[in-house]
Amino acid sequence: MVMIVIFCLVYLFGLFKKGNNDFFQPEVFLNLYFIVLIGLGPVALYFFSAEMYRSANFQHVAVIVMMGYVFINVGFYIAANTKDYRLSRPGKPWHSIGVHLDAKIKKASLAFVGLGILAGLIFFARAGNIPILAGNKELARVAALSVGGNGYFLYLMTFSMYGLALYATYSFSRDKDRWFLFAIFAVVGLIMTGTGSRRYLLWLCLYLLISRHYLAARLSNKLMFIYAGMGLLFINVFEMFRNPDSMTTVDLATTFTYRFVLYISNLEKVITAFVSKGNLEYGSTFFMDIITALPGKQLDYQSWLKEVTNLEFEGFGIPPTLMGDLYINFGYAGIVIGCVLFGYFVRKAYNRCILTHSGFYHIFLYMLILEVASKVITSGISAQSVSMLWLVIFLALLRVAFAVFAAKKNKLIRINLENPS
Repeated sequence: MVMIVIFCLVYLFGLFKKGNNDFFQPEVFLNLYFIVLIGLGPVALYFFSAEMYRSANFQHVAVIVMMGYVFINVGFYIAANTKDYRLSRPGKPWHSIGVHLDAKIKKASLAFVGLGILAGLIFFARAGNIPILAGNKELARVAALSVGGNGYFLYLMTFSMYGLALYATYSFSRDKDRWFLFAIFAVVGLIMTGTGSRRYLLWLCLYLLISRHYLAARLSNKLMFIYAGMGLLFINVFEMFRNPDSMTTVDLATTFTYRFVLYISNLEKVITAFVSKGNLEYGSTFFMDIITALPGKQLDYQSWLKEVTNLEFEGFGIPPTLMGDLYINFGYAGIVIGCVLFGYFVRKAYNRCILTHSGFYHIFLYMLILEVASKVITSGISAQSVSMLWLVIFLALLRVAFAVFAAKKNKLIRINLENPS
């Protein structure tokens, strides 16, 4: 019981320490995300089954969870207190950027939304159904992604989400086209929810909230904690709708309890398997999912973990959390160093993208970094390697799109000057 009290005190200190007054800064948003999905695992397990909690394996895992939380916050602290020379110079705020960017932003965002929707239609056609409308939604979701090449189309579908995020930065900063923005939100939300995943709709909502928070009207932490509670309720109700025949969704209380212990249970299985295995992977798993893009049949990282831990269940593989992923590759040293670097990088991104007020692109970029960072916490670096690579590809394409639209505009200006009417 003493350990549980220590857990709670450390969590509260990390979450509510002085200076954490922006809900979307890493110290608040990612700490809350960590606590709810991973950190409450040992606490929930203690009250669910004190005997299981006291077992050697779960005591070991509880210490690893605490290590992860503490060292991520060490990374936050170092980045927040390291002098950043860019912060000493006032950046160029979004509202001072010329309106000539408006057309480029709108065209680029709508182009990506259109591409994503087209990819979604192809995805559903190749799957033969819309998973969320199927009788067995979980099985249909897995089957849709088992169709050869459909994984590529799912990644292309995420372009529609990025396009919406980009359009949101334009709409909230200019106070324009709000109804059109919400129309895009509705269409993209329906398409992405059709895959059977709840995560996409949650992040579409967060894109709108983050854009409004930084570009229109700041949202209070109290209001955001209420929204967070609503989001957690949605996660569990959606799971009951998607997988109604599971023993883990017989009622809302059971679904909530299972959600709290899921990731610590996964972490325990991973740690136990690799302690007995006795050898580390030294970073090789970071490339497993990227290699699956090559021709032929390759096993993805989470499915490989599913085999290593001797688990059999419907659905995808096992997400090991950031701590589990680092332990698999580098042991305890990996947890310490990797979590510090993770926290440092995300907080530095916040410093540069938000505190400098550098413009729409940086706010947009921070939204996407925050999304990937949250997925890394629960899934690990290895499971999100393709997401990180895909984000880099998208940002490169966005730069190209801006350059193309700018070139077209300059060409039209030259034509008008040469042929005045």
